[in-house]
Amino acid sequence: MRFAIMGAGDIGSRYGARLITAWHDVTFIARGARLAELQSKGLIVPAGSFGPEFVIESVQATDAPQCMAPVDSIVFAVKNYHLDDAANLIKPIVGDDTTIIPLQNGVAAPGRIGDIVGSKHVLGFATYSPNAIGELDGPISNRVQRLADAFNEAGLKVEAVDNIWEPLWRKLCAYASFSPFIVARLSPGDAMANPELAELHRNACREVAAVGQAEGFDIDAKKLVEFASFAPKSKQSMTRDLEAGRRLELEDLIGAVVHKAEQRGISVPVIKTCYQLLKPHEHGN
Repeated sequence: MRFAIMGAGDIGSRYGARLITAWHDVTFIARGARLAELQSKGLIVPAGSFGPEFVIESVQATDAPQCMAPVDSIVFAVKNYHLDDAANLIKPIVGDDTTIIPLQNGVAAPGRIGDIVGSKHVLGFATYSPNAIGELDGPISNRVQRLADAFNEAGLKVEAVDNIWEPLWRKLCAYASFSPFIVARLSPGDAMANPELAELHRNACREVAAVGQAEGFDIDAKKLVEFASFAPKSKQSMTRDLEAGRRLELEDLIGAVVHKAEQRGISVPVIKTCYQLLKPHEHGN
């Protein structure tokens, strides 16, 4: 299959590397220093909690997708706050049968991308355990199964599902429940070693589970608490962005739960307080 990777950060690079090693035709869409690095040095993905090291000496990379032919699939791996610009940039390579796979956390990205390029092209994808892929409004289709097979052959462990919104909401609730860790700028393991922060996290899990359940999804607060032990020494992406003074995906990953709670009259004091404490840092330094 012909893939484009929109966004060559850590996750986009890792997915692209896996697909290349599975003999797919992959082109990275990047810009500036990252584009120059890909063109001169190839793709170097360090080992980490998300997988092994990859070193690919030569890759296809461009900042001009308008010069490319339409591709089969686009792995859409930019931050939520770059989404609109990136979606407009990929329009020239979206053909009649092109599928777009958003890797963004949260539940808003598929709809926002669909508004720009056409909703028929967009699938849902939840980076969870395991990863899940599915149609936004129906059961497993041929294109969903084909992409799940391609990802699994590339070692990405993806499950085709009938209702993609369930894992998307589980991931959103899990991320929002980490709000106390993000405010404290600690990894889950270090935070849970502190009794007060551990209690805050348990309360946060109960709050987000109540919101998820009100939205119609099977969200279990106890499982959210257990999820904190999945990668105990890995800080959340928002924690790393906060420490580095970068922009935060605050509205998509925590604000979305706060606003849904307000709409439904559900009290979420822990999540709302964390959201308010992070709000001054939303746009970085």
